Amino acid sequence: MRPLRRSGAILRCECGRRYPIVDGIPVVLRDLAGWAASEGPSALRRADVDDEVAELLSVDSPSRRNRRLLEVYARAPSSPLSEWVSAAVRATSGPVLELGSGLGNADSVRLDLNFVLLRAGRPSASVVDTPDGAALLAGSALVADAADPPFLAGSFATVVLANVLDSCADPALVLAQADALVAPGGELLVTCAFAFDDTITAPDQQFTPAALTTALKGEAAFGSWWPTCRLTEPPLDLEWRLRLGPRTEHAHSVMVLRARRSG
Repeated sequence: MRPLRRSGAILRCECGRRYPIVDGIPVVLRDLAGWAASEGPSALRRADVDDEVAELLSVDSPSRRNRRLLEVYARAPSSPLSEWVSAAVRATSGPVLELGSGLGNADSVRLDLNFVLLRAGRPSASVVDTPDGAALLAGSALVADAADPPFLAGSFATVVLANVLDSCADPALVLAQADALVAPGGELLVTCAFAFDDTITAPDQQFTPAALTTALKGEAAFGSWWPTCRLTEPPLDLEWRLRLGPRTEHAHSVMVLRARRSG
C-alpha cells in the first residue's frame, strides 16, 4: 500500500501511477482507460453546459443514460428507506463512506463509477492526499470501484452499501471490501431490494435475503468469504420510491441490515 500525493490536478503514486482530478473529483481506478472510454466525454464536458444541450449535441450514449439517471434520482420522493439512510449517516460521529453512492448524502465520502452523479451531488471537499481516508472530508467525492476501493482496511466509522449489491457483477467481493473498510467498533449498513439483472449479475452470483442475513449473523459464508461484522438488530423491510415520470412511481421493498465490527 502506497500513499497518493496531490500535484496540481494529478494524484501521484510512488509506483509511478497517475490519477486525474476532474472538477475537484479524483478518479482512482486500475482500468482508467476503460472508464475514460465510457464516461470520459461526460466527465470532461464543462460543468456549465446544460445537460439537455449536451445530450442534443452528443451521440455519446452515456450522456443520455446519465441524464435519465439524474432525472430519476434527483426527483426521487422522500421514502422510509431514504430517510433511514440519511438519519443513520447524520448520526455517525466518525467518517462515513458510501460505496456506489450515486448522489449520496452530503455528510459522507461518496464513491461511485458514475462521474455525472458524483458531480451533481455537489461535493463540498475533494482533496485526497492518502489512501486511508484521513484526508477525505464529509461531502467529498471519488470516482473509484466499490470492488477495488483505494483505502486501507478499517478507515471508516461507517460504511454504507445502499442498493448496491444487486447491481454489481460480484456482490460477494463488494460486501467483503465494505466489511474490511469498517473500523473496530464501526458499523456496516446494507440495503438491498434484490432486483437482480442477469446482464449485470450472473445468476450464480445472485443471492437470497436469507443468504445475506445468515452471512451477517456469522452463520454462513457469503460466496467464499465470511463477514466479520455482525448483525446488531433484526433486518427491516422499508419502502423505497423512485419517480419515473409525472404520473409514474415505482415502490421497492428493501431489506435493511445493520452490522457492527467488534472493538
